[in-house]
Amino acid sequence: MTSLDHLLPEADEQVRCSEFARQIAIDPGGTAIRADRVVLVETGLPWPKPVFDHPTLLDIDPLFKNATRLTRLLACQPDDDPATKIWVFDRLARSTRERRFSVTTPDELLDLSACLSLEESGESPTVGSVHPNVDETMDDQVVLICTQGSHDVCCGSDGARLALAAEADSVARRIRVFRVSHTGGHRFAPTAMTLPNGRMWAYLVPELLDEVLTGTGDPGPLASYCRGWWGADKGPAQVAERAVFAKVGFAADRMARSVVEAGPDTYTVTVGLETGPVSWTVDLSLLREVPTIACRAPGGLPTKTGREYEATIRP
Repeated sequence: MTSLDHLLPEADEQVRCSEFARQIAIDPGGTAIRADRVVLVETGLPWPKPVFDHPTLLDIDPLFKNATRLTRLLACQPDDDPATKIWVFDRLARSTRERRFSVTTPDELLDLSACLSLEESGESPTVGSVHPNVDETMDDQVVLICTQGSHDVCCGSDGARLALAAEADSVARRIRVFRVSHTGGHRFAPTAMTLPNGRMWAYLVPELLDEVLTGTGDPGPLASYCRGWWGADKGPAQVAERAVFAKVGFAADRMARSVVEAGPDTYTVTVGLETGPVSWTVDLSLLREVPTIACRAPGGLPTKTGREYEATIRP
């Protein structure tokens, strides 16, 4: 394996991981959450590392880890309401469904979590006095911004600044902003997940986030900031889907699609456009291996190794 030492900081340097990732232009493609469902649970600060050690999440985390549907549980900052609110975002064929619950006791939260973890059909559970508020269409935009400083200082600082900017514009733009726990990829801070399209983003600034939320940005350049889509497996499959997004644009996010491994380093991405299903064959080749450094550690050590891929859509 080729040495990555030439890319690392000097031995006495203590660099923030997000600054380092920008310096060597690490491609965030293939690092998104892969999930059928994302669950947000209001969880009081401070958040430990890992956040699942928090008393609110300690008993329900194992339920969601073993859920029938592939589920990612995230903490989100609560408001002043004493009740605990839960948001469930389900990935559907062409859209995302949102369900909202409110519980008042830990037992209600545990019972609700158990029901959600076992459901297959997506029928909304009723647990005691807990009833869902369901939005099947999700006309509004939702932004999940990682702000967990206890996990990484880059998310705690850069993520918080992005959240402040997004919140200041949220009423006028009809977007809802959630400050959430670690979503992976803190080296790409500030990071966010947007719903209903289920895409994750890296190196965000307010102007880029605005282009994503309004769908007015050029998908070609924007794709370089896309970590991936939650309906594709991490790694090469997300890179292949991202290449099709760069070609088709935001229309793809409103359509059913599939990402299938067709052979070594080759994927078939099918999008059900208005004119009918269209398939693209995407070939991937290893572009380079890159180090992920330990944030603010001397020399960035210890490091992990990541891979970047070049995607080519066949004519």
